[in-house]
Amino acid sequence: MKSNNGSSRKHTIVFYALLVSELLRLPYLWGREALNKRSIRTEPPPLRRKPVETDRVYVGIHEWGGYPMRREKTIKNGATFVCGLEYQLERFARYRDAGRVELTVTLSDPDKHTDIGKIRSGADHLIATPNAGMDFSGYEAFYKTVENCPNAYVILSNSSVNAAQDDFLEGYIGYMEQHPEVGMLGISYCTKMIQSLVRNNFTPHLQSFFILTTIDVLRQIVAKNKGQFPGTGIGHKLLLIRRGEIGLSQLALQIGYRLAVVRPENGQPFVFTDYRHWHIPRGDIRQYVAQPNKITPVAR
Repeated sequence: MKSNNGSSRKHTIVFYALLVSELLRLPYLWGREALNKRSIRTEPPPLRRKPVETDRVYVGIHEWGGYPMRREKTIKNGATFVCGLEYQLERFARYRDAGRVELTVTLSDPDKHTDIGKIRSGADHLIATPNAGMDFSGYEAFYKTVENCPNAYVILSNSSVNAAQDDFLEGYIGYMEQHPEVGMLGISYCTKMIQSLVRNNFTPHLQSFFILTTIDVLRQIVAKNKGQFPGTGIGHKLLLIRRGEIGLSQLALQIGYRLAVVRPENGQPFVFTDYRHWHIPRGDIRQYVAQPNKITPVAR
């Protein structure tokens, strides 16, 4: 994600104000975290998603115009892998040809991009977006194009997805159909909010470079977030992760849905649970796998 300076100063102040607030409340926050880790979470029965009304899947991919179509990305303390918009367009080309997927590319700083024609030929729609909010400016713009459509599955993604190509879509949708309590399904996760003074917090969330959900779930999330898509207009990256990426997962949980991830190392789906029952690796999973950001097919 690349940010500009338009709103970054304001949101930098907001972010550090949050840290000051945490500093003043650290003893309370540490104590609460310790209690949460020792307790077994009891929850009401999960909310069940409304059924989809169409077989079409709406896919929104966000890109920053300064990136080449193919590139390499290195995860902090982790591996380097190949990614880029070209591989995302290739990934969905067969599904588009079959009428299964309608693909929208949102592009910030489009004047920086050197191959708009290639994007237009590989997508159904191309939307220029502001860069404040980074990926989430694209997700918001894409959501606005589908929010009034009949309920359908949607994918929010960006160009940082691993270039590896696997046939995944039907397996992911099959899992969601079998688990209507899952509001969002991702391919990667982190179990803590790194952008905090509470270093050992347990805040599991889906990483936002690939999420499968539905239009109706997103409608509920936006309504819960006072009518705004999470992350809208935020120009500071750390605040955006807290209120965009982590906020998206937290809002889905608050509404009553479950979150699930297709484990990148073996394709086994895992439904998020409490600290004591979290039996898969903790932390940023991308630091532990050989192929970070990879769409791993659901294991059969």
